[in-house]
Order: sequence, then structure tokens, then C-alpha cells
Amino acid sequence: MLGKTGLHVSRIGFGVYSLTGLYGDINEEEAIELLHYANRLGINFYDTADVYGNGYGEELLCKAFGERGVRQLIIATKIGYDFYSDKTPPLRRYDAKYLLNAIEKSSERLCKKPIDLVQVHNPPLNVLQNGVLWKVLEKILDDGYARKVGIALGPETDVLEHALIALDHEEAQAIQFVYNMLEQEPGSTIARLASNKEVGTIARVPHAAGILDESIKPEEEMKLRDHRVLRRNGWYSWAFQLYGKMKQVLFEVPGAPSQQAIRFILDSVPIDTVIIIAKDKARLREYVNALMLPPLERSIIDRLRELYLAAIPRSPEKPVKSLEKLGLTSSPS
Repeated sequence: MLGKTGLHVSRIGFGVYSLTGLYGDINEEEAIELLHYANRLGINFYDTADVYGNGYGEELLCKAFGERGVRQLIIATKIGYDFYSDKTPPLRRYDAKYLLNAIEKSSERLCKKPIDLVQVHNPPLNVLQNGVLWKVLEKILDDGYARKVGIALGPETDVLEHALIALDHEEAQAIQFVYNMLEQEPGSTIARLASNKEVGTIARVPHAAGILDESIKPEEEMKLRDHRVLRRNGWYSWAFQLYGKMKQVLFEVPGAPSQQAIRFILDSVPIDTVIIIAKDKARLREYVNALMLPPLERSIIDRLRELYLAAIPRSPEKPVKSLEKLGLTSSPS
């Protein structure tokens, strides 16, 4: 169950992001087959956004499953980036006129009304503090465009303050955020706070830009040409160094590295579903099979947490505000 939404989601969800040209090219026929294969593996939760491929990510789900098929799935989309304008990159927009128009177009592309979960895409702090946003979400519900609404946090790395505001509004019944072994905060804290309020928790970026499933090796980040180049300078070298220490802890843990990463997310904090991205069946099957592995022992989780906290002072993306709020201090190891 995704919080108290009444939506029964698979523990692993499919991120349509990976099929829209933002994570390397894949043709439409292959993309549709992969979406079907995910469903055959037991995935019923598909997460997309209107800005993914400028509407293509939503259209793809309708093409793959049809109007009847999407009704059998749990579909989540996001609105908030105005790709309809000629701005590059698209500006974030959260005014009522824009959001109401955007959700209407999303519903048409997805061939689904109501959409199971509509998320506001990466709203900044001042927007979350503004009562206008929450009234717009109420109207989206009242107009029948969404069964439930929520917030997808980011792209800022330290979003604890954003989460605290969102969790103070009952309209937000699900919250999506980054959480993985190499990026434990503020996701760990957000997950616990959300769970206490029965708000659905959706973790994304489970493999930390390809490090945790070992799809990229040290120095290979220099060759990346997709969204992963947006990481802050020095982050990859820091992350690979930390992962090297974590691998020693995980040496005798069953499963492939990608599966251990997923198990950490599901076993360490209250997470309802993990969004994975995949461009081939083998990887997708590997990720889903993580559910067949035994849970990680608490001692393993605690040791991985210790390594993370010790490494945080050197991270280019260290969540300073979150750690200060938690009263956590650490020194380099």
C-alpha cells in the first residue's frame, strides 16, 4: 500500500524516464516491449512526467497498454516544467493556470482519467510555502484528474525543509525523493517522517547514477552524455571511494550489487516502492529479482550508515542542513 492512498503498488516501480531519450536512445518498439515485460515481471507501478520527452513518456504508456490497459495499472505523472514554451531548459511553473492546463494535457496523453497519482515536479521552497499550490492540488482532485496527489522533491539535494512543509499538508499523500546507499540523507529522515504520517514513500535513483549497479566504472563518468553529467564536480570520485568501502561490508551478502542496493533501500527505512530505470530485459529482471533475496541484516545496514556519515564531510553534495537538523556530526575517516 502506498501510504494511506489506497493504491496497491509493486515494491519496484518502473521509471519511464529511461525510455524517453534522457538516458540514452531506445526505439519505440523496444520501449513498449520493455514496458510489457516489466508488467509480466509483476510491476504495476509506472512513474513518468509530462516533461520526459516533452510528453512522449506519457504517450508511450498509452501506446503500450491502451486505454483499457492503463486502467489496470497504477500510473504516476508529474507536472511543473513548462516545456510548451520555447525556453531551454524549460522553466519551472506552478501557477494555477499553467498546472490546470498541464494536467488536462497529461490526462489526454496518458488516455487515463483520473490519473492514479499526480505529483508536483520539483517545487522550490517558496512555492511549497505558498497556499496557492495546495488549492490547485485540491482542484485537480475535485475536477477528477487525479485519484491522489503528492510531491516529487528535487532537483536540490538537501530537500528536508521542502519535505517538512509538504508533510504538513494533508493534500500530499505521497512523496518522492532520492534515497540510496550513497545518498542516505535527507531521504532516510523523510521516509521515517512520512511513514509516521502514513504518507506514501517513493524512492528514486536507487543505483546512484550507475555506481551501485556497477554500470559505470571509475573515470567512465567523463564519457557520460545524459542527465548524470549534472552531478556536482567531484561527486563521482567521492562516491566511488565510499562505494569501495561499502563493497567490503557487502562482500558476503547474497545478490548482485544492483540487488544489494535495492535491498538496502527496502530494508533500511520505510519505503513503499523503489523506482528503477532500465533499458534492457536482463537488467530489469535482475532488479526485480532483488525481491527474492533475504532482507539485509541490521548490522550490515548500520555499518553502511556509519560509513556514509563518516564520508559526508567530504561530499560535494553533503546535506548540511539535514544533518544539522538531525544533530548528526561526523569527522572524516
